[in-house]
Amino acid sequence: EDKKKELDLDISDLEKEIEETKAFIATTMEEIEALAAGIKALDKSVMVATDTRKAENEEYKATMQGNTAAKELLGVAMNRLNKFYNPKMYKAAPKRELSAEDRIAVNMGGTPPPTEVPGGIAGTGVTALQEGAPMLVQVAAHRAMGADTAALPPPPETFGAYTTKGQESSGVLAMVDLLIADLDKEMQE
Repeated sequence: EDKKKELDLDISDLEKEIEETKAFIATTMEEIEALAAGIKALDKSVMVATDTRKAENEEYKATMQGNTAAKELLGVAMNRLNKFYNPKMYKAAPKRELSAEDRIAVNMGGTPPPTEVPGGIAGTGVTALQEGAPMLVQVAAHRAMGADTAALPPPPETFGAYTTKGQESSGVLAMVDLLIADLDKEMQE
């Protein structure tokens, strides 16, 4: 009988241990499911963050390309303004170097090859953002309506008193310098 009681106690202890192990397994399974759900949520947030970063990167690249093109164009405009307002500050376009064959042909009395027309925006060589460039709405509206240029009034008879170019240049050139500085600052940020 003692042996039977001892075995019954062992059986009841083992049954309790089995129940505790089943409870532990159930708790562990719930924790695993919670962790799996957390991992799925984290994966989803990582995908959203990646898409956001890609979009921000594309926007950054477009902004930098636009700012670089604007800066180049402002540099060309500044050079053209200097040609008028400050001839000493004007930088002339570089002369075209003739190839050896072209130099021989010119020395023999031939004509030099034609100079390539500068491309880009207004013949400046700046080509960024030229594809699908936005058009002024008023110009597009006039073209669509078939606006007649003959209906413009004649220009005024006089333009006022003569003023020196130096008085006007400081304001215009300073504004272009400010625009270039603003673009530099924006590109640094």
